[in-house]
Amino acid sequence: MFNYVLPRGLKVLALSLLSINLLFAQTNRSLPRSTPEAEGVSSEAINQFIEAASKSKHEFHSFMLLRHGKVISEAWWAPYRSDLKHTMYSVSKSFTATAVGFAVSEKKLSVNDPVISFFPEETPAQPSEFLKQLKVKDLLSMSVGHKTDPTFEIASKNENWIKAFLNTQIVNEPGTKFLYNSAATYMLSAIVQKVTGQKILDYLKPRLFEPLGVEGIDWEVDPQGINVGGWGLRLKTEDMAKFGQLFLQKGVWNGKQILPKAWVEEASTMKIMQDPSAPQDKKDASDWLQGYCYQMWRCRNNAFRGDGANGQFIIVMPDQDAVVIITAEAPDMQSEINLVWEYLLPALKTQKVPTNKAAYAKLKNTIQSLSLPIPQQQANSTIQANIQGKTFAITAGDVSFKYIKFDFQDGTCAVKIGTDTVAHELKFGSGKWIFDQTTKRGPYLVAGAKANRTGLPAFKIAGSYTWQDNNTLILTLRYIESPHTETIVCKFDGDKVSVDFQNIFNQNTKRTLFKGIQTVSRTNAPKLIIRGDDMGYSHSGNDALIQSYRNGIETSIEVIVPSPWFPEAVKLLKDNPNIDVGLHFAITSEWDNVKWRPLTDCPSLKNADGYFYPMLFHNKNYPKQAVMDQDWKVEDIEKELHAQIKMALKYIPRLSHVSGHMFSLGFAPEVKEMAKRVAKQYNLPMVDTDGTQDYKINYTGFDARGLNTQQKIKAFIEMFDKLEDGKTYVFVEHPGLDNHELRAISHIGYEDVAEGRQDVTTIFTSEEVREAVVKKGIDLVSYKEVLQKLK
Repeated sequence: MFNYVLPRGLKVLALSLLSINLLFAQTNRSLPRSTPEAEGVSSEAINQFIEAASKSKHEFHSFMLLRHGKVISEAWWAPYRSDLKHTMYSVSKSFTATAVGFAVSEKKLSVNDPVISFFPEETPAQPSEFLKQLKVKDLLSMSVGHKTDPTFEIASKNENWIKAFLNTQIVNEPGTKFLYNSAATYMLSAIVQKVTGQKILDYLKPRLFEPLGVEGIDWEVDPQGINVGGWGLRLKTEDMAKFGQLFLQKGVWNGKQILPKAWVEEASTMKIMQDPSAPQDKKDASDWLQGYCYQMWRCRNNAFRGDGANGQFIIVMPDQDAVVIITAEAPDMQSEINLVWEYLLPALKTQKVPTNKAAYAKLKNTIQSLSLPIPQQQANSTIQANIQGKTFAITAGDVSFKYIKFDFQDGTCAVKIGTDTVAHELKFGSGKWIFDQTTKRGPYLVAGAKANRTGLPAFKIAGSYTWQDNNTLILTLRYIESPHTETIVCKFDGDKVSVDFQNIFNQNTKRTLFKGIQTVSRTNAPKLIIRGDDMGYSHSGNDALIQSYRNGIETSIEVIVPSPWFPEAVKLLKDNPNIDVGLHFAITSEWDNVKWRPLTDCPSLKNADGYFYPMLFHNKNYPKQAVMDQDWKVEDIEKELHAQIKMALKYIPRLSHVSGHMFSLGFAPEVKEMAKRVAKQYNLPMVDTDGTQDYKINYTGFDARGLNTQQKIKAFIEMFDKLEDGKTYVFVEHPGLDNHELRAISHIGYEDVAEGRQDVTTIFTSEEVREAVVKKGIDLVSYKEVLQKLK
């Protein structure tokens, strides 16, 4: 190794060059800074804007003003910070369009390309004329021609959004009528990924994000791994500013044309008017009626913008050589942007503004003091000590919310929220924010989309609590990388609690009020499987079974594969991935007005019309129509069992066991032996054969004959007292809904199907029953839980 000693003069030169390189590297990551007056803007006017924003009905999170390419004012309202990302919502669209612009410049596509040309495998066999006419530019300009925005329907109900979009009817000629349509933006993302082989986030990194020095961003994807395009991008306030400045500079960055000037001009000029027939006075008052560009909006004052729900703005003002950035949770975005026109626009002078040290100092003080209010203690609670360390099991509301627990210590309230998959631990400070992160998902405009926020890192949060009165605990949970806050209101009444989750999306709607009761500790408590049978036999039954799980005590669902509503059952079970599922093996079709057929050619199990026989055992009301009346073959039963298991596993891979419909697996010794043998082949326990005893599961029930609904609830609760410690039980019933569909389903001797099965649903979802389960210390479990422990 050689050590070189530089002369003093060379050392100074080297340090100077190092400083210049560091400065250049910093400039590449950060925008240059200046003062307002140096760039022709009054500090006093900016201060007035910030004060007006703070006093408005909107909750501002950050603000940045650029003039002549320099940041002259920037502010964050604590607990929001400059280093945090922020959910962009539809500001994401402008970035998606930019990805299209790069792809166009690289000749990977043209805005005149037909949309269906990219997805021949997803296009309907007979596409409509309007679908064939649909071009990329129609997606860009929100002029697809749909009757209504299909985004939420597509994203919430489909795994393949491309196919769903292409199968959505187009009623207007593409390019002729504006309709805001986030699914159209998604299609742009899908197209870029198709022609580049990269998600748009990855495609944009070397072309846009790296040249701008944008790091640490993420972008939500759909179930197919495609960036959703129309929303889901998260980046910092300064990253937004860089993007706006790039467009202001016609695609030039650090002296280099990174985005073609022609695309910037094309993307930021009006392509279609939102409402051509609107009266002029309405247009003059609206920034949503100035024309739509390519995933950007024209504004009043010859500006254009990217904007996102609840108040996210990148406003580019070419005439003033300025860019305005705002992140917020705003209930009225027009009112929000009006503040820019009222306070900032007049302050952007063409001539120099005299230095005003006093005004600049005042502005700095205002910015340094910005913070959103921290909840302050309003009352002293005498019950805090009573709920300290207590767990409340949820007895009313969606079953995915299992319990809530409270721990108070040294000015901190630690709250544990248990769900059917995970326990979230949240901390709230008294008179202060406690910063943390959580996997609990907060309020979100597109929370109903499949795969939403999957794969994103833990969410950064700030929590604070206060007692509103002696019995009401207010937990404020800010998701500080999103626009949204969740307020959790807990009201206590003796050993009970009600929990109300409030946010901007549900403040004017009827919310689900969760109710809970303090848990009872019982050593070696009896375990109880609540089993709902016959999923697939009707739409009513499917609905009731899901209700009984989501809002009740049901822990396992048994599905009939050859039944008429099996395809719907598959979809519902996929939407409820935590419910335990068993195959309900059927070789009978009991109802008079609805039938199903075997999956295999099994002559001894089907009638002359190819349907299963209605009954298993001889029934005088159905002479010669029972399996036992026929020369049934165990080989046919085995073949059908294999087929039904394979079909169930194909569509419900998480299948945990097999049960028997109408005793189909245990009506004869040779059937039982066959079932045990098949069980070993698939490693699926057959729970309704003699094997049930192997699993130490006991059946339980009560006599419901002659009882009305309330009496049945009482008898069901009394049944709990008969359950012995240390034992596992299963209660089997058939939920349904008393409606026209189920009233048409019956067989001789069982005509009150709808009424009887509605009673089952009522019992399973009864708040009184759910409370009794907690008070008596019953441990509700699923087959899956019991069987796994025995392995």
